[in-house]
Amino acid sequence: MTYVVNCPADEWTTAREAGDLGWSQTALANAYEFASSIGSSAIMIVQDGVVVSAWGRVADVTGIASMRKSLLSALIGIHEAEGTIDLNATLADLGIDDCEPALTSMEKQATVADLLTSRSGIYHAAAHQATPMPARGIHRPGEQWFYNNWSFNVLGVILECLTGIPIAEDFTRRIAQPLRLQDFQAEHFYFKTIPQSVHPAYKIRMSARDLARIGLLFMNSGRWDGVQLIPQNWIDRSVTPYTDLGRGAGFGYSWWTGRYIIRSTATSKQHAREEMRFYWASGMGYQYVMVFPAIRSVIVHRVTNSDNGPGSDQMEQLQAMLLTSRTIGVPLTTPITA
Repeated sequence: MTYVVNCPADEWTTAREAGDLGWSQTALANAYEFASSIGSSAIMIVQDGVVVSAWGRVADVTGIASMRKSLLSALIGIHEAEGTIDLNATLADLGIDDCEPALTSMEKQATVADLLTSRSGIYHAAAHQATPMPARGIHRPGEQWFYNNWSFNVLGVILECLTGIPIAEDFTRRIAQPLRLQDFQAEHFYFKTIPQSVHPAYKIRMSARDLARIGLLFMNSGRWDGVQLIPQNWIDRSVTPYTDLGRGAGFGYSWWTGRYIIRSTATSKQHAREEMRFYWASGMGYQYVMVFPAIRSVIVHRVTNSDNGPGSDQMEQLQAMLLTSRTIGVPLTTPITA
């Protein structure tokens, strides 16, 4: 669904009072006090393209960790629509291999779509892989979901090879410049390599207020100032859960999906509670760009030092505090996340 939103120009428009957009300033202040105590560094809430509230260092440019994968997915969607990349192409078709022990013939049958949905079945050593890999060869491509940085690193390599354009330059021209990102520069893309793999991990640094523009672009079905930057069909497919991760969470084209409970104002008990969908880009340390289409809102949460950031229970509490700050329409309860 497409919403009519205000697309910020060089600067965001900020509401005079959070209450003007249906959010409780007192409740938000309590949420920010809690955020400060658990290591959060910045929070930004945007509704219909207007800043409801911003707290912390929203202009600081810091590493976005695995949120990078959702941004690359947006680029891939643009190029798929132009015919540059085929999601059904296999690694064998694309001539992709790696250091010894090299990819097997079975592993080379993984498709671009398998990489996007983290179902490649390839557990080769990878740059910036935080968790241990399963044993090689235990899953066929497409058979099992496993959050595997080898897949995401290779997507960056594939895109550069097929377009002939460095992904930093491509992202800058296709997304950063049209969105008028305030703090992003092409040099905020950088790469990390390890001897065990020829495929580098692409890394990105961004600010909270620039990430909020990315979330707003997705909430507006890929349109910005009347221009379709990302195909709407790609947005819809990206946030479709191809894998059920339990507790209402799922995984799409490198975007996470979830649900939350709303308490309806309807008098009928049958409609007193409804499940609504939301989706997010996620980075280590509980860094999020969360998009809530039903309330036309985007929430960005940043952590500068993930070693001192919130734990899972603390993050769920903070989410609940932020969402229940919305006082008009449908009060929300805690999102169900992975």
